[in-house]
Amino acid sequence: MQISTFKPIKITDPTLSTEQNIFGSNLGEIWTGILHCKECFLQDKLNPIDCDFLRPEVASSWIRSRQAGIDPYNRDFGRKLSPQEFAKVLEENRLLMEVAIPLMEKHTEFVTWSNYVLWLYDKNCVTLYGVGNNFVSDRINDAEGHLLNESTFGTSAHFLAIKYKQPVQLIGPENYAVLFDKVICSSAPIMEENGNVIGAFVLSHWMGETPWKKELHNMWFHSLGWVCSLATATEKQLELLRSNKALIKTNAELQETNQKLEIMNDTLKTYLSYINEGIVAVDRHGNILHCNSVGAHIFQLDTNLTQKHNILNFFAPDSPIRKYLNEGIKVECLEEKILISNTEKNYLINIDPVTNQKTKEKNIIILRFVSAEKADNLANKRLGMGATFTFEEIHGQSPELNKVKALAKRFAASPENILLTGESGTGKELFAHAIHNEGRPNGPFIAVNCAAMPRNLVESELFGYERGAFTGAVTSGKPGKIELANGGTLFLDEIEDMPYEIQAVLLRVLEDKKVMRLGGSRYKQVDFRLIAATNTDLYEMVKEKKFRSDLFFRLSVIKLDIPPLRQRQGDILYLANYFIAKYSAKIGIEPPPLDQAVIDVINAYDWPGNVRQLENAMIYAVNMAGNGVIQLKHLPQEILALAREEKIIFPKQAESNQLSGLVSLKEYEMAAIQNALTKTGHNIPAAARLLKISKATLYRKLREYNIEF
Repeated sequence: MQISTFKPIKITDPTLSTEQNIFGSNLGEIWTGILHCKECFLQDKLNPIDCDFLRPEVASSWIRSRQAGIDPYNRDFGRKLSPQEFAKVLEENRLLMEVAIPLMEKHTEFVTWSNYVLWLYDKNCVTLYGVGNNFVSDRINDAEGHLLNESTFGTSAHFLAIKYKQPVQLIGPENYAVLFDKVICSSAPIMEENGNVIGAFVLSHWMGETPWKKELHNMWFHSLGWVCSLATATEKQLELLRSNKALIKTNAELQETNQKLEIMNDTLKTYLSYINEGIVAVDRHGNILHCNSVGAHIFQLDTNLTQKHNILNFFAPDSPIRKYLNEGIKVECLEEKILISNTEKNYLINIDPVTNQKTKEKNIIILRFVSAEKADNLANKRLGMGATFTFEEIHGQSPELNKVKALAKRFAASPENILLTGESGTGKELFAHAIHNEGRPNGPFIAVNCAAMPRNLVESELFGYERGAFTGAVTSGKPGKIELANGGTLFLDEIEDMPYEIQAVLLRVLEDKKVMRLGGSRYKQVDFRLIAATNTDLYEMVKEKKFRSDLFFRLSVIKLDIPPLRQRQGDILYLANYFIAKYSAKIGIEPPPLDQAVIDVINAYDWPGNVRQLENAMIYAVNMAGNGVIQLKHLPQEILALAREEKIIFPKQAESNQLSGLVSLKEYEMAAIQNALTKTGHNIPAAARLLKISKATLYRKLREYNIEF
């Protein structure tokens, strides 16, 4: 059988071969392009014929599927034949099944190990038999006897292969059913000598959440070549059974067929060896039946002798693995220690029992092993646990800031702990990000706000815990933040709120670079760089016995003080314009200019909230000004109130002109009260004295203006 598909997808580079353009580096673009076309088609926004990424045969099939009234979001599989109808179909295809099913079952293990499902269809697209890993839905378990043609199911590889009498391969969204958007389907027709189609094989593989990002070239051709070889072998044996010379040719033909299938078996084994996860097939007693090269490397086994080992020998005696294998229980993301040469390493394990389609027994179990450290790194990236800022993104031009940035760049190359000090809002976390990206850019960046963690969970969050360490613990255990920071940076913000009793444990981890989970019995080596931040005077807390002195000195090996905004002359106006431009671009307007009176006020204001307060003030001003000039009346009230009190707005005549109609008496009074409460720490008597009113009057005003106190 010649392996060919429809008219190729539009060639984008004439210097490349057809295969390179279709299946090479452009496959991700093609996949996402087809997915976009499908979304637009389902929303009646696009005629699929006009999509450059879509083959005309597939586009036409989409249109016919819609005209047939097929719901692309339906999870049912075509039309279920009645028992009488299916019995008639089985009788009509008895010879085909007699030849094809033994060939399919011979390769059940290989199909299952590579997470495929293989189906046999008759010429009318009725499912006759299937083997492999049923990855799409439990409903596939009873999919035999379903009519899955274009009129009942929509566009599919097997229907097009039968219709056009040639091998067809559909990538994810080319299938009409949305359920198959992440599935590659390879189909080959089974032909008679007279050219009629009598059936088809289809090999399907679920590619995961982002298939367009994966290297699919080898898998693409191997799966299509394998299913074509299987169809050819079936055709040959059918010819032998029908021929008067069957007895003469049987041995030679079968030998040729077996040789081809052995080649394809070797191809599948090679494909398994390229999977970067350890894949091990075992029986219910743990005896290893097959192991790919990554699995053999994990357990330090000779690939030719893996069947002489039992997987249970590599786990602790109390591991639940024994129970899961014996009972054939499916488990996902079980974290377990593997014991190899007196060393332990944590792995995430998926357990997938394989159900025999005939006996319904689960005698073969597939185990997949992924290093817990690798999984943690991937999870950290997916959850955004990384450093996003660099030194270039810390804006400012003052000598004070440039001096601190230069020191921080120098410190980034050191492995020592760093203590960042400075008032709230000065950008300590930005400096932590930048130091990490300068010194350990390839490792994880784990940020922990010590003030935000519940006191009773601090220890388990930092150090992690083993299975069953306490009531409510996750059954598989959980790594702590320190463990997740291995190879990178641990950032402890507001370190002054670290519970006193936990400080001693943290100190030991910093000294030994070893961590033990709660409920654990062994230490794990960790390599991380600690950056701590505080807006309080830790040394004063040490003298008051509120912070451990030994931890303070361990944290402050290198100390970096971030200057407040009021000490960065020249940066206030620079940052104000930067924040205005940044926010204006975000909401799609031209940046409004600053009135000179506003410039005078923001330069004279002391900005107790520092850069964070300045950014929020400019966002507020942009929203208040709309598309006009930012004037004094557009600034937040607390800034104007302090400006008036401290006589920043001068001279008096200019003030009168600029502030006429600025705020109502009520608004000014509210701002003055809020300012007084802030300055006195919400002390009512002190605030009343500052405002030169009685306490009773202040209480009445608080209730009148609904101000919390």
